[in-house]
Amino acid sequence: MSENADAIREICDSIIRRVDRAYVADCGKRNEFPEKLWNMWAESGLLSMGLPEEYGGSGGHLTDIVLAIDLLHQHGLLLPIAVTNFMSREPLLRHASEEQRQRYLPPTATGESFFSFGITEPDAGTNTFKIKTTAIRQPDGTFLLNGGKTYQTAFVESDNCLLVARTQPYDPADRTKGISLFILDTKLPGISATQMEIGMYLPEKNYTTYFDNVVMPADALVGVEGQGLKILFDSLNSERLLVGAMNIGQADYCISRAAEYAKTRAPFDTPIGAYQSIQHPLARSKTYVEAARTMLYKACDAFERGQNVGVEANMVKILSSEAFKMSAEIAMTTFGGAGVDVTQDILPFYIAAQNNMVAPVNNQVVLSFIGEKVLGLPKSY
Repeated sequence: MSENADAIREICDSIIRRVDRAYVADCGKRNEFPEKLWNMWAESGLLSMGLPEEYGGSGGHLTDIVLAIDLLHQHGLLLPIAVTNFMSREPLLRHASEEQRQRYLPPTATGESFFSFGITEPDAGTNTFKIKTTAIRQPDGTFLLNGGKTYQTAFVESDNCLLVARTQPYDPADRTKGISLFILDTKLPGISATQMEIGMYLPEKNYTTYFDNVVMPADALVGVEGQGLKILFDSLNSERLLVGAMNIGQADYCISRAAEYAKTRAPFDTPIGAYQSIQHPLARSKTYVEAARTMLYKACDAFERGQNVGVEANMVKILSSEAFKMSAEIAMTTFGGAGVDVTQDILPFYIAAQNNMVAPVNNQVVLSFIGEKVLGLPKSY
């Protein structure tokens, strides 16, 4: 665990005392951004973690960020935009120009602005290679952006978006060729966005975005043109770990809520927590949560030592999402009919847990990746 762990725990305890789950749940019901919680992340210094001091940060590592997300989500204090904000820093720190780092990173530490992320397209969900959005370099050095993205969390509210686009046409012989990464100013002319109707209680809005001859400046490009896929994995591996922390924290929230309910609910005069049909699944869920948590922090440690954590990050995704789903399902079972009562605040987690089996990448593809890379099985996708 990080040497900053005790300080982070104190900060999170302070936030938990000042903002409760009811506030965040209400923001989710109204699909409104939890400004109060976001401001606490900023004022407490949590947003500055993992960012070097020369860019306005307080230093530290990915483990520090993961710990804060884990602790706060154990109390249902959801802040999904923290994931895109933190994950967008990694490729910038490693591949952006010094001018780009000085310009774009400091505001992410103060809460003045945050990054959204643009990769998913209607016809290219898990298969990033098939994206159709293009950013073609013009004679004057600018890039002409056309196409669109979907499931973009907080795109309209963000100032900048880390965008994946093709700078060369799709080549079946080399699917990775021509994918580039850009810092897109979300307010540029030619950009439009439509809010999606998502059947979940989310504190941030999701959008389908459209790009019609959007002119991006030459310095919007991150790293080398056409080399964006390699850069992208610096972002996606950290994303897996950050989402893993969200899953694990929320799973613990579901288990604690169910356990408390099971101690007092006694329709036949004996608390239902004494029934093995309730007790054993809760105990099993808690065991899976702690196993996922152990692997999460192990993977973070390897990430900070500069190791390739593609396998570990994907294993964390599998373990954490399945632990979350297991915990949400037994929580719904424990609450019985009361589980569908929104005021009980269990149903939103049940829906989210199912969604996280397929997002930010579906578990079937993750298992295929592990089968190929770890077990040496034939490539299946």
